[in-house]
Amino acid sequence: MLKELLDHTDISVTQGYYRVSLQRKREAIKVMSRYVQDRSGESRAGSSGSTAGYELRSVAVPFGNCIEPSNVKAGGKQCPIRFQCAGCGFYRPDPSCLPAIEEHINALKADRETAAAMGVDDFVTRNLDDQAAAFTQVAATMRERLQALPDDERCEVEQASAVLRKVRAGRAHKLLPLTVKDSA
Repeated sequence: MLKELLDHTDISVTQGYYRVSLQRKREAIKVMSRYVQDRSGESRAGSSGSTAGYELRSVAVPFGNCIEPSNVKAGGKQCPIRFQCAGCGFYRPDPSCLPAIEEHINALKADRETAAAMGVDDFVTRNLDDQAAAFTQVAATMRERLQALPDDERCEVEQASAVLRKVRAGRAHKLLPLTVKDSA
């Protein structure tokens, strides 16, 4: 592993030096496109034609991809149902999103406990429960499919997932605003 070769103790340090090439990104998307599913766990592999076509007709959202046209046009910032992805027919997660989905499930459960402690109306806690259950089903289906894969294919999916997570993490980096001070 590159981390060990560079003698880094923390993988985030290694990631600071490592950049994903466009070719590696496309190869990872090609692999991952075979494992795209919808919210109910039905395979959507190959349903969009080419990987480039899928990239053009979808947009990354926090827990996968979205093919809802108005959200795609807005770059993923205009979800009509406010990112309740697991309840949407346009939601297209793949295994590279599994860690984000699992984090979201944990956040939903924590929010539910907070809401219950606050004594909110039942519809609020029901909504949080329903979202957590829906995302849990998405994640469980994905894990089952991954476990059923032959070892070499699962390894390929894990490598492609790592590349795509790296690409997503790179998008999140924002530069700090710099202020130039006049030394005179």
